[in-house]
Amino acid sequence: MKKLLKENFDSINLYGKLSLLTESQTKQIFQGIEWVSKNYKDAVIIGGTAIVYYLNGGRNLTPDIDFLIEDISDLKLKLESDNIPYKSILGSAGSIGITVENFNTDFLSVNSGNKYVNKLILKTAKMANVGGYQIKIAIPELLAIMKFELGRDKDTDDGFALLTSGKLNKDTYIEIVTGLKNYLEEYESLLSYAELI
Repeated sequence: MKKLLKENFDSINLYGKLSLLTESQTKQIFQGIEWVSKNYKDAVIIGGTAIVYYLNGGRNLTPDIDFLIEDISDLKLKLESDNIPYKSILGSAGSIGITVENFNTDFLSVNSGNKYVNKLILKTAKMANVGGYQIKIAIPELLAIMKFELGRDKDTDDGFALLTSGKLNKDTYIEIVTGLKNYLEEYESLLSYAELI
């Protein structure tokens, strides 16, 4: 594992929040990041870690990490070949992904939640420097849309925090929302939120 050094991050906020975790929590997270960076390069960071990556201050970081992936079966084979145990994550419609307790990491299927938003997240992800590892992360515009689509209070709060963070491009956000018009439950609301950017 690489050392937790400020120069190994392109998000000072994420570095700061990770510095607040215990050494064992940080070690666990970085074992997962390192494994993903070497074995599953198409995984994309979403969830709280991605929110903290983009926001300055504010939200606390939970000591876990969430990735969005295309192919759960392929991931399972790679974990099995490295003798890394995992468990299914069950949602209302069955399995939505797997959790790897060794890394305190969840890998969510592209088909969990809004698959159209998720597929676009995988397609448009950008590279981020997280602890010295180059890893994919959801772009902020889609991260906000995904959070609003989830609809839980904490996700909606994250969505609004992203919209007002100064990290989103208004034209990009409008283009994405418009392109997903037929697949968004709250299309009109999401479009009106562009005024907050």
